[in-house]
Order: sequence, then structure tokens, then C-alpha cells
Amino acid sequence: MIKYLPASALLALALISCETTIDYKGPETEPKTVIYALLHPDSLVSVSVAESRSVFKVPWKPRQIPNAVVRLYRDGELLETLTYKEPEPLPDYAPPNPYSKYISQTIKPEYGHIYRIEAEVPGFKKSYGEAKLPSPVTAEVTDTSSRDAGYGYREMTVRFKFRDPAGEENYYRVSADALQGTYFGDKQAPYNPIVPVTLQESDISYGSLSDPLIAPRQEDDLFDMYMPNRYYLFKDDLIPGKEYSLKLTYNGFYPRTDYYEFLYAWFRLNTITRDLYLYLQSYSAHIQAQDNFLAEPVPVYTNVSGGLGVVGAMSTVSDSLKIGDYPVEGVPYERLPY
Repeated sequence: MIKYLPASALLALALISCETTIDYKGPETEPKTVIYALLHPDSLVSVSVAESRSVFKVPWKPRQIPNAVVRLYRDGELLETLTYKEPEPLPDYAPPNPYSKYISQTIKPEYGHIYRIEAEVPGFKKSYGEAKLPSPVTAEVTDTSSRDAGYGYREMTVRFKFRDPAGEENYYRVSADALQGTYFGDKQAPYNPIVPVTLQESDISYGSLSDPLIAPRQEDDLFDMYMPNRYYLFKDDLIPGKEYSLKLTYNGFYPRTDYYEFLYAWFRLNTITRDLYLYLQSYSAHIQAQDNFLAEPVPVYTNVSGGLGVVGAMSTVSDSLKIGDYPVEGVPYERLPY
């Protein structure tokens, strides 16, 4: 008598018979110290220290490193040994925080100096990274316009102007946030004081993606092939030493002040170091490619000698935009979570 196996069983047998174990013969990746530091003139120096791990190290549990020695230098002179800061308590079900914070008690970065962060973690090689605080670039909101976008919405365009310093390479990042008040009552009828104006805080940096310096391939990306500019970065190679107005566009964002709607927005031009620019650019590409089996892995840039991570610096200038009034006496408000 002839017996037939179902197709699923045959497939399982085929997979078992074709399974091959390949021994990895590449170099072992030893764990390294990871340093993250972003120097800013308005903030005390703060450094996060962690450890990398090999993909072959299973299981692995993140841990705090309270016994590292983290030193801060300025132009080669030791300024301070930073102090370990205990993390905030976490719920029992949450994994441990893998980033150990070390902070300065007195030092804020100053312009014109090179700062060096050096970390010694027991069992690891000494690691360090350096950064020089870039000079800020003056920027201002110069124009705001709106147009009918259809379906009852208006499109708002904000112009954020600055002049790029001549004779040097400059790297930038745009960021913005807003507090917005929206009336959800019937706008075909007079204002109803029973309906509260809803308050919401939001990150509106995405508006800069309408500018060709930040998103240059908007027209020809038919197949969604280009890496998104996740951190709204750009450099000055197309505008060296020139004045330029960034274009930030928002759809459905223009407030109706006759219904006590309002918009308070803050726009920032961050001048960043080249190392920080390359780190953020490569990390954005790495995130985009890591789940795409057709894409080659993207290594993340580091300027930490003997370890991984980045030591960067940033200077910030900002300007604000206010449309409408808030708060208005007698108008009820209701806040949404951020």
C-alpha cells in the first residue's frame, strides 16, 4: 500500500535535510566603552557612559556603571572629575537603564576652547572624544503667510532667515515646537463659551522638510527610495557665506483667532559640530536600513577613540511666532497630553 505525506510534512523534511550550520570565523568584537556627550553653552557638562556588547553575547543584561572615572579637560588641562548621578527609580518590570550619567558640578562650555571627555571603565580600554563649541548664527522669523489648502484647511508657511558665516564649513539642525489652541466647536456658528479651547504641545520640526536644503529630493522620490532626514540636518555647501531663508510649511495649522484659537511657536537654528552631524546622519540611515533585508548595514559614525559613541557640541539661536492671544479671561481651556 502506498502512503502519501501531506505537503507540509514534505516541506518540513526538506528544510531539515537542507539545514547547514556555518561556524563564524570573523574577528571577535570585544566590548567597548560608549560615550555620549552633547556640549551646550547654557548647560552644565553631562556625559552618558555605557558598554557595547557582541551580538554573540546571549543573554545580556544592561547595567549601571557607577565606578567609571570620567574626566573633563579644556585645551588639554584637567578641569574636573565628573560625578556619578543615580538614575531615577524604575518600575520592577522595566529593564535597567543602560546609560550611566556623569555630571559636572560647575562647568558650562565656553566658545573658543576644545573640550575632551575621557572615560575609564574597569575592564575596558580608556576612551575619549573631543569637541569645540561652534559659534551661534543669528536667525529670525521674517515672514508668515497662509493660503487655502482646500477642504476647509489653510497652509501656513514660515520663513526663518539666517546668514551663513563665510570661510568655514558649517553644519546645522533645525528644531521647533509649539503650543497650539484649537476650538472644536461648530465654526459655522458663533463662538460657544461652553466648548473649551483644546491646548496641545507638539514638536513641529517636521515643517522644515518642505525646504530643499533639508529635503532636496522631494519631487523625484517616486519609489520612496531616499533616506528621510530624521534629524532635520543640513550643511552650508550650497549657501556658503550667503543669507538664506528656510521654508517651513504646515497644513491645517493656521488658527482662527475669532474662535480664540492661537499658535505660539519657537523655532531654533542649532549650529552643530561636524562630528555630531555625521553621527546623526549615519544613525538615521542605520535605523532606516536595519530592518531592510535588501539594504547593506550602515555603520554609525563615532569620534570616540578607543570606544564608541559621540562627543559633540551645539549652539542655539531661536525666534518665536505668536498668532492670537493666550490665555484670554473667560475662555475655558483643556490641555491634551504632549
